[in-house]
Amino acid sequence: ESAEDVAAYLNTHKSVSKVYYPGLKTHAGHDIARRQQKGFGAMLSLDLGNQAAAQHFVEHLTLFAFAESLGGYESLAAHPATMTHASMDKEAQEKAGITEGLIRLSIGLESPEDLIRDLEQALNRLSVQTAA
Repeated sequence: ESAEDVAAYLNTHKSVSKVYYPGLKTHAGHDIARRQQKGFGAMLSLDLGNQAAAQHFVEHLTLFAFAESLGGYESLAAHPATMTHASMDKEAQEKAGITEGLIRLSIGLESPEDLIRDLEQALNRLSVQTAA
């Protein structure tokens, strides 16, 4: 449920170009996920457009730990292009949907309101940096 709240928030933010979460009705696999699953899970991804934005964003998160492992009880963030998929060349990354602006989030047990506030402050810093 927390991941659904986070995904819905991110889906409305102007700095986020795309949110990947099957719980969103706009997700290509939403209908099949709704039929086959009891919930939509705690993993989601967002695309911020480029690596500089992604790096700036994760540097300003305070509740999310920046880590390659996405299976803990705490909320985690990862940048697949430079972490889990770094050994792939750019063409293979693109084919797999791994862009330079892609961030993966694993939503943990923290309050969704606290997580959204953390994401919001990091995204707002990104908006200020882009405007400067």
